[in-house]
Amino acid sequence: MVGDFGTLLRQHRLLLCWTQEDLAEQSGVSAHAISVLESGRRRPRLSSVARLATALVLDSADRDQLIAAARAQSQRSTESPARVMPRLLPYAVPDFTGRRDEVDRLLALASGQAQGQEPASALVISAIDGMAGVGKTALAVHVGHALADRFPDGQLFLDLHGFTPGKLPLGPGAALARLLRAVGVSELSLPEGTEERAQMWCTEAADRQLLVVLDNAADAAQVRPLIPGGPGCLVLVTSRRRMPTLDGAVGLPLDVLSHGEAVALFARIVGSDRVADHAATVDEIVTLCGRLPLALRIAAARLAHRPAWTPVELLVRLRRPQKLQTELSLHDRSVAAAFLDSYQALDPSLRRAFRLAALHPGEDFTPHALAALIDTPVEEAEEMESLHDHHLLNEHTALRYTFHDLLRDFADELVTREEPEPLRHAALVRLLDYYRQAAAAAMGVLAPLEQHHRPLVSQLRGTAMAFADEGEAADWLAVEQSNLLAVIRHTGDAGLPEYAADLPAILWRRLKRHMPAHEALVVGTLALDATRQLGNPVGEAAALRHLGLVRYQLGEFPQAIELLQQSLGIYRKVGNRTGQAHVLTNLGLTLARMGRLEEALDHHQRALELSLDIPEPAVEAIALINLGPTLTRLGRMPEALDFHHRALALHRRTGNRLGQAIALNQLGEYHQKLQRHPEALDLYQEALDLHRELGDTFGQAESHTLIGDTLLSMDALASALEHYQAAIEYPGERYNLARIHLGLARAHHRLGHPEAARSHAGQAVDIYASLDIPEAGQAKAFLDALGRVS
Repeated sequence: MVGDFGTLLRQHRLLLCWTQEDLAEQSGVSAHAISVLESGRRRPRLSSVARLATALVLDSADRDQLIAAARAQSQRSTESPARVMPRLLPYAVPDFTGRRDEVDRLLALASGQAQGQEPASALVISAIDGMAGVGKTALAVHVGHALADRFPDGQLFLDLHGFTPGKLPLGPGAALARLLRAVGVSELSLPEGTEERAQMWCTEAADRQLLVVLDNAADAAQVRPLIPGGPGCLVLVTSRRRMPTLDGAVGLPLDVLSHGEAVALFARIVGSDRVADHAATVDEIVTLCGRLPLALRIAAARLAHRPAWTPVELLVRLRRPQKLQTELSLHDRSVAAAFLDSYQALDPSLRRAFRLAALHPGEDFTPHALAALIDTPVEEAEEMESLHDHHLLNEHTALRYTFHDLLRDFADELVTREEPEPLRHAALVRLLDYYRQAAAAAMGVLAPLEQHHRPLVSQLRGTAMAFADEGEAADWLAVEQSNLLAVIRHTGDAGLPEYAADLPAILWRRLKRHMPAHEALVVGTLALDATRQLGNPVGEAAALRHLGLVRYQLGEFPQAIELLQQSLGIYRKVGNRTGQAHVLTNLGLTLARMGRLEEALDHHQRALELSLDIPEPAVEAIALINLGPTLTRLGRMPEALDFHHRALALHRRTGNRLGQAIALNQLGEYHQKLQRHPEALDLYQEALDLHRELGDTFGQAESHTLIGDTLLSMDALASALEHYQAAIEYPGERYNLARIHLGLARAHHRLGHPEAARSHAGQAVDIYASLDIPEAGQAKAFLDALGRVS
């Protein structure tokens, strides 16, 4: 019996008493990669397995067992994509104390005993309300972990930012999008409207047993659209407000800890030996902290990190008649005293790190980002661990830090008051330099041919990022994407247009394939405005080209043509032939999509001539990869085959795996047009494997669609349906979504499912009609034929 790879890897690591970071240091495999391998969220690469086995000093039997488990997991992943089972509950603190009555009530509610229903037979909602810092989230997470096994389809956690200082509450539409992504719905499958997202959420949750924690809700209206409609789910809502109007919810008001619980929590953090014989002193500390868990944790950590102190020294400091120079939402002097005392007890360098961390505009940050803000080597940014130990930062995942709401507000006030504006500006510039350099390094690994088309970025002292391979670069970009977008948006408010121009240009290739088009429009518009503000015509032309490609992705072809023509005009004016060649290929692609094939061919040929004359391998690769499909659609098959082979050879020669995958799909289409179905299927499968390895959802959708089309032609209807259904999970551009719907319609029709066939055909007709392309007529004719048959 072959064991589970992630479990085996974790067991071998723990036998050596190693952390994931220890194993990363010994093996050269990143700690993040080890984390996702142990969780089973990634197929192990045999090269990484070999490095891990060597680092763990496994004997031959254990090494063989680990390799066998890796192969078995890869085979399982290849055979069928697993349904997403989210495990998103934050880390449960080991020193959770008290709340016995509340925990018992929530456990009874989940089991059905509180309402008399059978366990998991009906939707259960509990609204936990109370003041800020009272421990609502800790209680919900604690109970969530206790109940996790009862909800095998996943546990979700979502911060609704109802009372987050400086942030608007998360809107229902955005909240639904995050929930849908968590259960496996791709960005490009998300409906635009809130109502449609709510319907999709109810559908996704209908046959699942989910635990959903909705944290920090503003009010019942924010929560209602997020409640799944089917039975078998438990929803825990936390809020500073009571929610009597949330139908079906069982309210659970949460007060501060009892005095005994507060003393017990303080003692658990500090250590019982430290508080022995100091009962009266601890009683007063607990009272000054208002028995509020957040304040107790900060004060206890203060004492725990000073082994020479007794509780008396801490009490003396808490008694000082000081007030925070910041407006905290609680207006509670004991909480203020705990915050201020904890902050002032830090070394000056740590106080500065705490203040400057508040300048980060994203949801969380890493030691690299903090090192940039405080202008120190990454090794010295380990001080962040001390901030975490003092409960001034939260480590929500390994080496990713964020503020508690109240502490972020506290830090915001401190940095404004204690750091002069020029120093704040300099810190922000260092942070932006870090993200710009890291993004450029990642894209240099993922798209090396385009390196000299991206803005030049200087190496940084102390915080420079480097990536060993495509996997590491892609992982970093995936984790940091939300921060990168937040940074780009923040540059406008900060008066730093050069970063608003550079970052989208650096990241464009990645964002184009991994970001919803409506978000890409926002980023692209910011970049265009910034380039114009800077008076940078080449940057402006690039931003116009990128916006044109977003319009292309949205199926807005006339607008795409207009933007691309503007870009081409600027490139011609400044004499940038490389830019002209790029835009010509983009125009050719757009014209081909509109059915204007001869015009498209002319643009691609002109782009190829320019690329060979410059010479420009990146543009040559793009021109070649578009010429073959255009000639295939024109029926000029011998010429098409030559360009298909040239494109594939160039991408293989340069090591561009994404280009290889695209070229393989296109060569498969050539064989499919000639009715060479087995040859086409082999090429499509090879392309699909590459897209999977690269995590490229756009390409996976394309390959699945093409395989579905081929299987449909071979009358393998059930298999065709499976591939269409896989494709629709992440369809890419709107054109491909219409193509998938039409394939589904044809498959359902031939399988004898008339209603499903008409539904999908209708959706295909609607999308094709909105695109105003020739395929609209074919789809309409098929839909009309279905009506006649019925």
